[in-house]
Amino acid sequence: MQKTETQMKPRYLGLLNAISLAETQAGIYLNAWANATEDEELAATLRLVAARETSHGQLFCRMLTELGYGLRQKPDPDGQERIACYANPKVSDLEKIGKARGELERDPFGEIEQKLKEGFYDPVTTNLLNWYICEERDSGRRLREAYARVRAKVQPAANDVDSASGPQSDTSRLSPEAQAIIICISEGFQRLERKLDQLGGHAE
Repeated sequence: MQKTETQMKPRYLGLLNAISLAETQAGIYLNAWANATEDEELAATLRLVAARETSHGQLFCRMLTELGYGLRQKPDPDGQERIACYANPKVSDLEKIGKARGELERDPFGEIEQKLKEGFYDPVTTNLLNWYICEERDSGRRLREAYARVRAKVQPAANDVDSASGPQSDTSRLSPEAQAIIICISEGFQRLERKLDQLGGHAE
């Protein structure tokens, strides 16, 4: 699916580019965390989701190529430091989880799915996004269940960690793409799309 001079540049290239970068990062961080935790059940969930995120990164990169564009890489000067944090067994699982998020009042995928129905994306990208949303919903459910179990095991310490402002539990230290994908996993695609619109990046 190569572009031609008469074809209009898709308006969603930045979205595809940011998803590819963010999913790839999430796969790295979650796998590093899985290798560091002593909680075997949590590790199994992290590895499953990490494998999905890595696959998503590759597939969205390929989608850009099929549309006739390339993935725009963005420097991540603090990436090694963040990976070191996730890979550090001395940083507790509770610190890595961070604060609990509130329950959603409505389906967070509703608006993007409406755009899919309206034909905003090309047919192949539409199929990819539908599949992606399905997996993200399942991954989010699995992670929330795993995180709830970890919090329940250490409930007396949970409030102390949630009120802490230490660097390990501060998601603002993540890159914009990584923050976006964490929002996606936890709260859905609608928040992700708004976050990526704020980033304003576009593939070339």
